[in-house]
Amino acid sequence: MSTPPPPQQFPAPQPYLLPPPPPKKSRAGVVLGVVAGAMALLIVAGAAVVVSKVGTDGDFPEARYRLTLPKALLGGEYKLEQDFSDPPQDSFIQHAESALGGRDIRAAVAIYKPADRGGQLNVSGMYGRFKDADDARDNMLKDAADPDGMSVARAPEDFRPSGSDVTITCQVIAHEDLNMRVIMPICAWNDGNTGALIVEIDPGVSSGDAKDVDLAGLAERTLRIRTELRQPIR
Repeated sequence: MSTPPPPQQFPAPQPYLLPPPPPKKSRAGVVLGVVAGAMALLIVAGAAVVVSKVGTDGDFPEARYRLTLPKALLGGEYKLEQDFSDPPQDSFIQHAESALGGRDIRAAVAIYKPADRGGQLNVSGMYGRFKDADDARDNMLKDAADPDGMSVARAPEDFRPSGSDVTITCQVIAHEDLNMRVIMPICAWNDGNTGALIVEIDPGVSSGDAKDVDLAGLAERTLRIRTELRQPIR
């Protein structure tokens, strides 16, 4: 008996998060794949219509921290699947700087997969120097609901988990396609040096009600992820 060909994999344009096709051919899986693909453009979505934020070099903080992409996150719960960070596209750098008011921007973009269940974790991150951390974080979340078919299912909420020195903002977006509606929680931070959108794609959550999503719990997890990704520049 001949060996069946491996499943088709779609190329991922760096540094975007284009996930592989869903393992099951269910309609819910297809919709989740579409939504996750749209999440690939969150960092630069809508950047062209954002007024460029100018300022002197003294308006920007000193670069003290960067983002890394370890082989595992959250105590081994997620394993690194693909890293799309190096080298970043010029358009990514230009749009991120223009839309988010940053300088010396670098990408930290990856897909993580759980070992014992479906779903994935997308890290759409960047590091450098950001003039207004709160504004950069809020713009990233606004862009998350901008692509066609996306909408805000639950308004952004700010959290300061215990021990946190930064605000974690979380929201829920919805995507409607193929006569189905799926939801996806997103959390983000920006601390002046590092910023990221963290998207946990969970099939068990995607068909639920946005009001039932534990955003406070996700903010706690995002803070843990930040601690694992964020490292001092040596």
